[in-house]
Amino acid sequence: MDIRKKTSMVLASALLLTLASCGGKDSKSKISTQVDPICEDVNCLSSVNWKIMLNGKVFPDKSRVDINGTTVLNECVSKQKFMIDRHSVPQTLLLDNYIVPKRGDVKIHVVDLGHCDSESTFIKDDNVNFDLVKGGEVSEVVIHL
Repeated sequence: MDIRKKTSMVLASALLLTLASCGGKDSKSKISTQVDPICEDVNCLSSVNWKIMLNGKVFPDKSRVDINGTTVLNECVSKQKFMIDRHSVPQTLLLDNYIVPKRGDVKIHVVDLGHCDSESTFIKDDNVNFDLVKGGEVSEVVIHL
């Protein structure tokens, strides 16, 4: 019984020493999960949520959306990562944790795919303006097309 108490005391002391040595105010963690409170623009973010809204228009029944030449949505292909919310007003395409855009370098091309047997340009904008909206821990790029 005496050996158990001594072992428990040694373990408890070692645990307290470990906690005390890690709790210094001068030490900084190499990995930070918090958003930098000084960050005022998209340049200091690694990813951001996008909200692309069509004001006064509706997306075609079958759409393809390209951003800077990369297809982010093709409704003629099953199992897409993103989807258009056709029940919202205005209709909205939400992209969660998508790449951070550069100001003056956002090109969006929305293509009407008909019945998945044809293509025609619905919207093409090679100089898309966007707003960065901050809400708590999440920042969102809002685009009105």
